Amino acid sequence: MSEEHAEPADSWIHSLGRHVLAAIVLLICAFLLLHFLFGLIVFVATIVAVVVAIIGAIWAIRILFH
Repeated sequence: MSEEHAEPADSWIHSLGRHVLAAIVLLICAFLLLHFLFGLIVFVATIVAVVVAIIGAIWAIRILFH
């Protein structure tokens, strides 16, 4: 008789544990990537806001003192 197709009782628990661990790792990676992406977007938006503020200040000074 062949016992190749019979899975031990611990096999599905081991497989489930690996799937749970993989899901946790994937969630942590997604969180870190989204956190980095959010920080990058805030950084770029800050630079854009500063440039727009400088341009607006220069424009206002030119209008007021022209």
